[in-house]
Amino acid sequence: MLGVDANPHGRRRVAVVGAGITGLATAYRLERTRPDWDVVVLEAGEHVGGKARTTVRDGYTVDWGPNGFLTSAPETLTLARDLGLEEELQPAADAARRRYLYLDGGLRPLPASPMAFLASEVVPPLGRLRAALEIALATRGEGEESVHAFLARHFGRAFADALADAFVSGITAGDPRELSVDALFPRLRAMERAHGSLVKALVAGQRSARRKARERAREQAGAAPGSGSGGRLTSFRAGGMQRLLDALQGGLAGDVRLETRVEGLERRHGGAGYRLHLAGRGSGAAADLFDDVVLTVPTPAAADLLRAHSPAAADALAAIPYAGVRVFGLGFDRIDVPRVLDGFGFLVPRGQGVRSLGVLWTSTLYPQRAPEGKVLVRVLAGGRLDPAMLELEDAEALAVVRRDLRVTMGIVAEPEFVETVRWPQAIPQYTLGHAARLAVLDDAQAGLPGVHLVGNAYRGVGVNDCVREAERVAAALTAA
Repeated sequence: MLGVDANPHGRRRVAVVGAGITGLATAYRLERTRPDWDVVVLEAGEHVGGKARTTVRDGYTVDWGPNGFLTSAPETLTLARDLGLEEELQPAADAARRRYLYLDGGLRPLPASPMAFLASEVVPPLGRLRAALEIALATRGEGEESVHAFLARHFGRAFADALADAFVSGITAGDPRELSVDALFPRLRAMERAHGSLVKALVAGQRSARRKARERAREQAGAAPGSGSGGRLTSFRAGGMQRLLDALQGGLAGDVRLETRVEGLERRHGGAGYRLHLAGRGSGAAADLFDDVVLTVPTPAAADLLRAHSPAAADALAAIPYAGVRVFGLGFDRIDVPRVLDGFGFLVPRGQGVRSLGVLWTSTLYPQRAPEGKVLVRVLAGGRLDPAMLELEDAEALAVVRRDLRVTMGIVAEPEFVETVRWPQAIPQYTLGHAARLAVLDDAQAGLPGVHLVGNAYRGVGVNDCVREAERVAAALTAA
């Protein structure tokens, strides 16, 4: 027996499955647009936020997922303003603009402009010579390419070998030889189509930005902190990215049912709506009826729910892999860190004798994230090329990370603050064939009216991408 009628008061009912950034933003926008609807958020876990969670302890603030959003795109900035968080925005410190690569036994500054690569030590001399010829040798690609193949075709194999890993590891923790440049970096493909040469495209973009700088100056006089032509990484002064999730949850009028797992999706007789089979402490009824279902869960879970309705969609969802990552937040006394932390942090290409993917200098990025006189670093390890890192016990993994910090930064002291989290399904991988999989999913959704697939597994892995997708699906639902 059903515990809840689909429309007990004639209200349209929408289930949002998953309480990460995408799910909460979708529910928030739906409620603001259609307050007469009944919007229910169903979350299997104990907390909202998915991987965008934050720990605050002993004066340290550690984000376990995204550490901010770029203000160059309007989505998240607008959402923060709508939630009344504008005064709490915290742009990254100017010092964090500098980034490094750990290469050949040392931290090498990453060039800040395309032309600076020609004199940079991060690429071998012959590689720099080949990269300098990109304008003359550039050709337009045919068909889908991996990130590594795309960079190698434009700048040479030495350039791609040196930088492709770092190019993607900080975004996806993935393998540049299997990731699709068309799906992950569509702007690069668009630049190639427009200019042929990426160097020409980048130089043209810089010239255009300079021409528009004076025009923007007056507009930016009233803009939020950190906004600008290229955008600036921005978070929140208290609570990190968790502040955004808490504000979204607090802004919802409808139910947010935690510890409620959706175990089955059944189409009602006649095709009018769906019956969701629920389990868990917050399930309420054994089943519930909804007119629309928004699935924001990882693709393996979505595949399980849709397999009975569309095997093709389930297969396409199951074919989207994930990189698992391990994140450490480590606090040290400033005197125990011999290197000046004068930047964002550094990335590590494979083959450098360091297992970690990269280290973020959080207390440089956001100084208030550590007590005075202390240093906070965040270490990312594991990824697509090192899944075994997730199988280590915490003490073993910490020993690996501490060795990496000793090798790269000279830190030998034991950290005074240690927190860690393991994400087996951390970041979806847009591998070759991603666009074809999305086409299959679009066709499948056309045959399942009222079911929507959104989240970072489809059209962008960043916070702005998630919020943009939430806005898109909310607009589609309210327009129907």
